[in-house]
Amino acid sequence: MPKSWSYSFQYKTGMARWAGRLGLELRDLVTSGRISPETHPRVVDLGCGRGEAAVFLAKHGFQVVGVDFSSVALSEARAAAAREGVADRCRFVKGDLTAAHIPGVEGPFDLVIDLGTLDDLQGRAREAMAATVKRLSGPGSLYFLWCVHHDGDLPFTLKGILLRLNPKLVPGEEDDLFGDVFKIERLPSPPPSSYFAGFLMTRQ
Repeated sequence: MPKSWSYSFQYKTGMARWAGRLGLELRDLVTSGRISPETHPRVVDLGCGRGEAAVFLAKHGFQVVGVDFSSVALSEARAAAAREGVADRCRFVKGDLTAAHIPGVEGPFDLVIDLGTLDDLQGRAREAMAATVKRLSGPGSLYFLWCVHHDGDLPFTLKGILLRLNPKLVPGEEDDLFGDVFKIERLPSPPPSSYFAGFLMTRQ
């Protein structure tokens, strides 16, 4: 599993290249009304980082718990929630997403979101996080997953080289991890040609 100090260092030094990513697909699901605070009011953001997604959802009426293992990221997330006037609808917790229990994070939640955390884990750690997703969801819950997603057949371009350096989900792995309890829908965006994927899964 990645080390929390490494992530905190990258947040502190501005090297966290993923920071600031909200996820256009998540934004579109909310603004289109497909996911709403009326139907899925209680949200947990797994690997919330600086809280961009959590704050966005709170501004749209959701109650959000963000979980991360970086103290630096969590401090910035709390500051962002206060700055945007949604601190009363956002709570941020330091926790290990691969643990059998995360103190202060009690499910089931109506919506679980993950913007590039599961694919950053490998092996047993990835399986343990998948178990966390299942534990924190219940019948009717939604799970939004955004991830690097390809079979390793990449072009010899700068993007292809960079993608080779990053962990990924292999096509079909989402079914292996979640197909036993979730109905899985791959969203149209991002397309397969991008080597990324967005999934909206419904807990059965």
